[in-house]
Amino acid sequence: MERLLEALSAKTGGVESWSLYTTESRKCSLGVKDREVGNSHAPMTLAESCGARYLFVWDDGRISRGFLERRQIDGDPVETIARARTAAYDDPDAAQVLGPAEFPEVHLHDPETAAAARGDTAWLRDRLARIRSVLAEPACRTWSGSFSAGETRARLATSEGLDVSGEGTSIGWHVTIDGEVGDGLRGRAPDGDDAFDARLAQLLDVARRLRDPADSAREGVLPIILHPAVVQEYALSTLLHHLDGATIAHGEGIFKSEHIGSGQALLREDLTLRVDPLEPLKSGSYRFTPDGLPAARCTYIEAGRLVEPVLDLKYARRLERRPTPVPYAMDVLHLEGPDRLSLSEAFSRAEGGALVLSVLGVHTQDNSNGDFSLSAPQVLQLRDGELRGRLRATISGNLFDVLRSDELQLVAFEGETTPGLLFPCRLDPT
Repeated sequence: MERLLEALSAKTGGVESWSLYTTESRKCSLGVKDREVGNSHAPMTLAESCGARYLFVWDDGRISRGFLERRQIDGDPVETIARARTAAYDDPDAAQVLGPAEFPEVHLHDPETAAAARGDTAWLRDRLARIRSVLAEPACRTWSGSFSAGETRARLATSEGLDVSGEGTSIGWHVTIDGEVGDGLRGRAPDGDDAFDARLAQLLDVARRLRDPADSAREGVLPIILHPAVVQEYALSTLLHHLDGATIAHGEGIFKSEHIGSGQALLREDLTLRVDPLEPLKSGSYRFTPDGLPAARCTYIEAGRLVEPVLDLKYARRLERRPTPVPYAMDVLHLEGPDRLSLSEAFSRAEGGALVLSVLGVHTQDNSNGDFSLSAPQVLQLRDGELRGRLRATISGNLFDVLRSDELQLVAFEGETTPGLLFPCRLDPT
């Protein structure tokens, strides 16, 4: 690493300016396959890795971007730089290297997680014991899962004098019951025992309900509730695509450059979308980006109006604006609006409709205008304010019509930062 930095500082090979973001990580992982812990398909693994992302701006104005593996970092720096030169290309807006800045202090490192990443199995033993107790036969036929803990040290150095480093941890688990329905959580520290037990109990309850087929299948425009997992997977990911600087700059979404700060409401006027990467121990929290931008809170949409897009350095320059914070994970992204309905109230208002637990085909949707037609293999009917039998269906409509509709309601789900969404939607059983 130091030899490469020395070569870059000497402008070896025609490098005019540069940015180098390096990471050193250790990780412990374990899998469970059909109740069997750590078999040949999912053994316990301890691994270490090292890598670096680079941006080189050459003396002719062209740039090179890429990733270096450990052997390239430890190898001949002249050869490494020469290879990067062969992949140079023109992209003036991306030829930006940042200098020193003030970076916020954000709590990203948890000692218990760090110990787990180094091979301490106390966390794994506790979680496995709890899962085995709850999912013992005959509660479910079988279950599979994955567990991991990691610790990473990152350093960012640039030719403009920026040199910042930090440490962070990550930990997560995921359990699938009967090979079909699953849930889990990821963060920088373990979830508490009560929260873990509650999430596991909810998962088992859903799995049990999905075993009973619906006694009848209504079709048409019905009140549906999207589970927070579906809101994240489809609704928020689609909204972020339209907020992305590249989408706006190319005129490919519903938000245009002239909408930024214009005061024109493009969504319902009580909806807000903001990001807060300063929250402690959240998966999406950080102190600095690999480009050198300090973490900061940011509101993208306020009162239905576009305040700021999601702008990296390249598209901030292209749109002649300042770059904005990036949402690296959904747990720091907040969709807010009117008071959230309780789950029981939402079930009552969605009488005759359904709760949609998962969808397929997100990557095939038309991102240009928000039209959707999604396969929903896990849907529970709502009858008399309660979840009833399971059906498979297709849901269809337009996401932005939903986000403008007066009928849209936010729904609180225990343990979830993202709300569920209640709205009328076309539902066709399959």
